Amino acid sequence: MLTHGYRREQILQTLEVQDKVRVNRLAQRFGVSSVTIRTDLAALAAAGLVRREHGGALTTRRAPPELPLDEKRGQHRDRKHSIAARALTLVQPGDKLILDAGSTTLQLARKLARAAGAATGPAAARRPMALSVFTNSLPIANELSASREIELLLSGGTLRQASQSLQGPQAEASLDGYVFDKLFMGADGCDLAFGLSTHDEADARLNARMAAQARRVIVLADGSKFGRICLHSVCALARIDTVVSDASMAPAMRAALAERGVQVLIAEEN
Repeated sequence: MLTHGYRREQILQTLEVQDKVRVNRLAQRFGVSSVTIRTDLAALAAAGLVRREHGGALTTRRAPPELPLDEKRGQHRDRKHSIAARALTLVQPGDKLILDAGSTTLQLARKLARAAGAATGPAAARRPMALSVFTNSLPIANELSASREIELLLSGGTLRQASQSLQGPQAEASLDGYVFDKLFMGADGCDLAFGLSTHDEADARLNARMAAQARRVIVLADGSKFGRICLHSVCALARIDTVVSDASMAPAMRAALAERGVQVLIAEEN
């Protein structure tokens, strides 16, 4: 039986390609009653995602379109630096990490490279980082490639120009046989009912595979990403262990995540 979360996600995906949905057609499609569909539409309307009309609903909100990586880097730059700095405190020497492609994870990679370099400095008290990092991001790989303290594992796959990342079946298969301590992952959207979502279907599949291979899933996202829903689902909220965000995250969202067992860490402003 389909869960209400999956069914509502499918309703929103339908509204990505058509102007409106009808209760009777949705009931037939999902094999549920009209009352159940009306309950779904009421929940989506309460979240501001659809507008009810007689016999169905219209869409009212979509996540903004995806930007190229160069443009993403310029958005909320200070927030991303702060979030990456807070995320760095979660990394322990010897960790085996996945860094997903993204502008905030790229900032984390730069901080990891600097931290690894400092760990090999002249001070006797410094501990070696000795990290293993798997990534599908070419910019992240470039940042980490010069560090002798970081074992770099780069996925295969097909290059996606918008994110300068590798994806597809070969990228997913690159994860076979590995178990990682932590996954640091960005998000195009994070919603209480629908979990993590992204603009690209292949990215969503790879992200879901990354989450399955990691003991701990850590989402790095500024406050603007919460309450958004994109077309392609990555994973349910229950799979997320920790969210690292900034002060722009609404207090109500922080409380709701905490109630669902997600650790919320708010980065201090620089």
